[in-house]
Amino acid sequence: MNRLRKQQEETDKMTRIAIVEKDRCKPKNCGLACKKSCPVVRMGKQCIVVESNSKMAEISETLCIGCGICVKKCPYEAIKIINLPSNLAKDTTHRFSKNSFKLHRLPTPRTGEVLGLVGTNGIGKSTALKILAGKLKPNLGKFEKHSGCRNLFYHTPA
Repeated sequence: MNRLRKQQEETDKMTRIAIVEKDRCKPKNCGLACKKSCPVVRMGKQCIVVESNSKMAEISETLCIGCGICVKKCPYEAIKIINLPSNLAKDTTHRFSKNSFKLHRLPTPRTGEVLGLVGTNGIGKSTALKILAGKLKPNLGKFEKHSGCRNLFYHTPA
């Protein structure tokens, strides 16, 4: 029974994406309200880090508990914490950088059918189309280094 409970807890765990908007984050002007209010930082862990020469805060997605306090305390509305089901953690198609947009899976176009992409701004419609058109190479979430095409398998129709 204990093993089943642990498996259920693992399935129920939420992964999260912490997005810090570069143009809005101004750590020198805000007094680091996000860092001061974070319960994880108060426990002594480095969840929110702002280096002296940095122009924006960095949030550790692994340490973040997803409470959303930093989102509410940020005077410039530069932080967004998005909780995701854990099964999306492994299907990352593309990510631009740390604390930024993350695209999971791609739409599947079918021959002779129309595919429509509808949704709010900033959810990856244009990025998905650029990847499908071959204008953007997906990095499978590995944004630190350019993965290139070596790690990808392309299917060409017969």
